[in-house]
Amino acid sequence: MAMEALSSMLCKTRSDKLIKGIQTPNNSPVLSHFFYADDALLLGDWEMDNLKNVARVLRIFYLCSGLKINLQKSNIYGLGVESGEVSDMAKVIGCKMDSIPLTYLGIMVGANMNKINNWTPIIEVFNKRLSTWKAKTLSIGGGLR
Repeated sequence: MAMEALSSMLCKTRSDKLIKGIQTPNNSPVLSHFFYADDALLLGDWEMDNLKNVARVLRIFYLCSGLKINLQKSNIYGLGVESGEVSDMAKVIGCKMDSIPLTYLGIMVGANMNKINNWTPIIEVFNKRLSTWKAKTLSIGGGLR
């Protein structure tokens, strides 16, 4: 429920044009955030005002819910941005800077997927999940031949 409240806050500030998400091609939806359990990925234009407004939303979320964002565990990434500029933005928020490609929920994001070796971690994740599924669904009798 808490993440739903944070999502609503981000959507409202985006609709009020206080934060700017990423416009997807062909007039598709604007993306500003993804959530999975207690993990969040926030997206937006590389502007100081945008960054400060996102930080304000996170602060208001903390004041309303009591759930504080751990900025020491958070990273900021800049696509097509000089590393010095990313470092400056990280200092403003109080988080760490990092670079692309990154691993999000065990999947490599931002790597050149035309290279076969960049698919290895994804294949390993699927193989692990499939082996767990197979172990749960196959009977001992069905597995012996």
